[in-house]
Amino acid sequence: MYGLHPDVMTEEFKFRYLKVDWFFPNHMHNVLEQIKLLGKKYFKEADIHACLFAGLFHDAGLVYERTTADAKGHENRSVEYAEKELKLLGYDQSFIDKVSECIKATEPDYNSELPEALLVRNADAYAHIISMHFFAKANFTNDIHSFIKWFEDKAQSTYSKITLPDLQAEVGPIIDFYKKIIENYKNNKRETDFLNKIVQD
Repeated sequence: MYGLHPDVMTEEFKFRYLKVDWFFPNHMHNVLEQIKLLGKKYFKEADIHACLFAGLFHDAGLVYERTTADAKGHENRSVEYAEKELKLLGYDQSFIDKVSECIKATEPDYNSELPEALLVRNADAYAHIISMHFFAKANFTNDIHSFIKWFEDKAQSTYSKITLPDLQAEVGPIIDFYKKIIENYKNNKRETDFLNKIVQD
């Protein structure tokens, strides 16, 4: 996985937030930890081995075969990368299919009833919400206004991935607070835009 990120140690890399020294400790390691914790509490029947592989590979498509700035569809590339690597490691197709299903479940619109998929889906979403990931990503953009739009969409779509009632209750107030922050920004931006227009006129 580290080998997928060969150029991100330089500031010139176009997806700087994927730098190994940022992305792994602040998201990847967090997801793996949440898979272990949530698995013990809510998904005791899940194949933790498959879940951890899915957690490791679920964002590989953010780098693997990526050609545009838009991250949409990265789950499919992540599945492709995971299948390739797991075959090289000698895993059978049923195990690989389970890992692939878990990765697909990290996409907001994908629905799965597989316990392993639900575990990885919840762990990924929860890891995003309880970390600095959302706010810190502003450091990797040149345009704060486009970041706010991304943040608004990402916070809501991430929350929608959480299916465990306990986690929904825990992070619901955080999402509500994010909405207040964003609304405050929008109100102040409208006022600033109006004043700037008056000055220009």
